[in-house]
Amino acid sequence: MRIYGNIFLWDDFFTGTLEIKDGKIEHIWMEERDYDLRGTVIPTFINMHTHIGDFYTGEEPLGGIAEIVGPGGFKYRILKNCGMVYKGMRRAMKFMEKEGISHFVDFREGDEEGIELLIKASKGFRIKPVIFGRVIHPDAQGVGLSSVSDYPKAHIRGMALRVRDNNMKFALHASERIREDIDFILSLNPDFLVHLLEATDEDLEKVKEKGVPVVITPRSNLFFGKMPNIPRLLKHGLLLALGTDNGMLSLPSMFREMEVAYKISKIFGHVEPLEILKMATVNPRKILGIEDNKVGKKARVVVFRRFMTPYEIVNKASAWDIRKIIF
Repeated sequence: MRIYGNIFLWDDFFTGTLEIKDGKIEHIWMEERDYDLRGTVIPTFINMHTHIGDFYTGEEPLGGIAEIVGPGGFKYRILKNCGMVYKGMRRAMKFMEKEGISHFVDFREGDEEGIELLIKASKGFRIKPVIFGRVIHPDAQGVGLSSVSDYPKAHIRGMALRVRDNNMKFALHASERIREDIDFILSLNPDFLVHLLEATDEDLEKVKEKGVPVVITPRSNLFFGKMPNIPRLLKHGLLLALGTDNGMLSLPSMFREMEVAYKISKIFGHVEPLEILKMATVNPRKILGIEDNKVGKKARVVVFRRFMTPYEIVNKASAWDIRKIIF
């Protein structure tokens, strides 16, 4: 199959032709060649932060961060219904597949049972869950903890060491509700952090110096009356990625997340639409170490029906604009 059009695979758009054979990229031409499809090509989306176990609930969550998603809060009460959690997970994955999301990073609650429930729910789907559990599990890719304020420091240090001993990734929420000790957090050598809403400029400089990427979730933050200052984060030179966070708060839609990220950025300054698109596509690949969309590598792309600019994709596109998804 050959696809001609406006193509974005790595750093910028170019006009050319992409040939895919047996699921891999065979050739890339920076010019028009005979083609089967015509349109815009981008990498599949990667949702870098989800909690899809609570997707099923239709009940309005009331309260602040601590009451809704903190230990013992609303979320943990609804997660006890494993049957509904399972069905909700499958609905969420079906939706994400149709949006061209090939991977999603889930901070899976429920210890071993929670991880195994997600693995079971994902059977039959093409979308790949990248599981960060609350405990070490052989079928998880890493451990993803909630705030350092929720655990004794000794427990967190021990978990971080065990993660490294098992050659897994380690991540955690940081400075979401209140500012937290960034020196302690960085001493854990995390692969990425989530939120940093309450981090100071000095904190952000330390994160940059350590080379730790940051995942932001604008729509979830807005639910709690907060918002990430994306121009500020970029000014500090941080590698950013987008996630949709709790399924009970937001649809796991990367189109909606990109649009909101772009629009709230205008409150604080300006962010190029292409930078927002990278946060949903190529930046997550850098964080997770996923190598694709190069000659000889696996093709994971979304093909839109027409030529589109980064602004259109970020601000106005939806699954209705997708002609084909390959992954």
